[in-house]
Amino acid sequence: LSISFFLLGFGCSADRLTNMLSVPGRTILRITVRAPAAALSPQQQRYFAALSPALQGKVDGFKGEIEKYLPADGKKVVFATAWLATDNVFVALMHKHFPTALSGMNLVAIDTLHLFPSTLVCAKQVEEKYGKKGLWKMPADVTSLDEFIAQYGDCEEMDSADFDFVSKVEPFQRALAECNKDILITGRRMDQAAQRISLDVWEEGKRTLNPMASFS
Repeated sequence: LSISFFLLGFGCSADRLTNMLSVPGRTILRITVRAPAAALSPQQQRYFAALSPALQGKVDGFKGEIEKYLPADGKKVVFATAWLATDNVFVALMHKHFPTALSGMNLVAIDTLHLFPSTLVCAKQVEEKYGKKGLWKMPADVTSLDEFIAQYGDCEEMDSADFDFVSKVEPFQRALAECNKDILITGRRMDQAAQRISLDVWEEGKRTLNPMASFS
């Protein structure tokens, strides 16, 4: 819920919000949002106002974690984005509160060549709105779906582990090497599993920051 309010609050349209809540290969949530015909009623105003303290607490926590763990210039920092709701909220918050760090870091995005067209549209909109281009990588030695099939095979016939490696893992590893990565940021949240999991905001051994861990 708070993720949705963030996206709407930062200028996300209903169509974009729907796109952001999709993942390549399947839709995890399909929603319809209609703009109100008039201003919010007093009851609606009270409802949104009641959400604000909890939401502000999450934002304050986010800001503290960024200041504690990231270099101010964002150098050697990589954020792995799949253009999902949480990923886009992260970019919005960084743009608002830490624009210098956002400018200096790399947004790594993987085009598996099997993404929904709506995902690519969403990515372009986020890039343009926040002035931050993604560092896009594709599977090695191919630039189109036809080339992918010719070199690796049809994804429906490939072993899932093989598909994941050639279309996601290897391109991501290549991007990390190119960025000379020191710190990796993820958009992982504790509530994403079937049962709420424990997720540290900072994983020292992995040099990984999960600043959206407490968001829902």
